[in-house]
Amino acid sequence: MTPAEYSQLNLPTLSHPARSLYYLHLRRQADAQGYVVINYPVLGRALAVEDPRQIGGFSYQVNASQLTALLQELLHAGLLRDPLAAAPVNYHGCQLLLPLLPQVSAALPVAASAVPMQADWRPGSQFGDLAKLCGLADSQYAEDELGEFIAYWLGRPEVYATDHQWMLKFIKKLKVRRYLRHDPEQTARVGFQSVTLAASPEQAGQPSERALQMIDEARRLNALSQSGIPDHEE
Repeated sequence: MTPAEYSQLNLPTLSHPARSLYYLHLRRQADAQGYVVINYPVLGRALAVEDPRQIGGFSYQVNASQLTALLQELLHAGLLRDPLAAAPVNYHGCQLLLPLLPQVSAALPVAASAVPMQADWRPGSQFGDLAKLCGLADSQYAEDELGEFIAYWLGRPEVYATDHQWMLKFIKKLKVRRYLRHDPEQTARVGFQSVTLAASPEQAGQPSERALQMIDEARRLNALSQSGIPDHEE
């Protein structure tokens, strides 16, 4: 960010949504000459904020007239310029200039495209590592869990997300299921989560030897606790 950009973005008359629109979206989409073509649907989805209390709901959204008002804020602040000075009713499809953007540098990379849920979607190769970063102890999932997730979001085609964001949503759903599910025959506890006891490849459909040992130990301790006999095993 240039000093001139920083100065204008800190104007007290500029709203926070206008600042976000400029810095997080328009600046990233500008070409090497500092021009950006305004796309209302794309920018509207980018500014939308999901409501954590309501799945599929939004706590903040903008309509076309509100988006026009935000662009006008940026025009008045000198962060945008309309080369044609046409003063249109709205700016959808217009090519605007970011005059304070450094012209000598290459344009910032455009963020990965956000798309609605697809019927054939599957988590990417980095899903396991991403799950660990998010605190999901067991990143394994059943096909019915994935199918239920896909079916839910297929019914909400108005929601767009990048592949990374879809994986985060799926991880969040799995975490909720792990907290709620606890079958001692099939799961073990890791903190507050239920972790599936994985089977080895050569024992498809069968609990692994380690899983059987864990199950037997859990049953033994459970039987001791019910009988009141102290466990003196060293």
